[in-house]
Amino acid sequence: MSLDAGRVLNRSVLCPHCNEAYLFTLRAIAGNPELRCHGCGGSIRLSDRAYEPLLSDVRNTLDEIDSAPPSFVSAHYRPAV
Repeated sequence: MSLDAGRVLNRSVLCPHCNEAYLFTLRAIAGNPELRCHGCGGSIRLSDRAYEPLLSDVRNTLDEIDSAPPSFVSAHYRPAV
């Protein structure tokens, strides 16, 4: 079983209709041209130039997540003394 950090980590996205920021997962932001605002239900078009810095940052973060070697530290791990 593996955990996809891109489906767990969130980033806030500002809705141009209600002027409120709502959280979306990194994968949702990177994988969708349009998001639905959790508040007003309006369309957040990520293709608008205003979202270019956000998309670039999210894609760079996902590239780093996807290229990182898998690691797992159990909550029960106790290093040898």
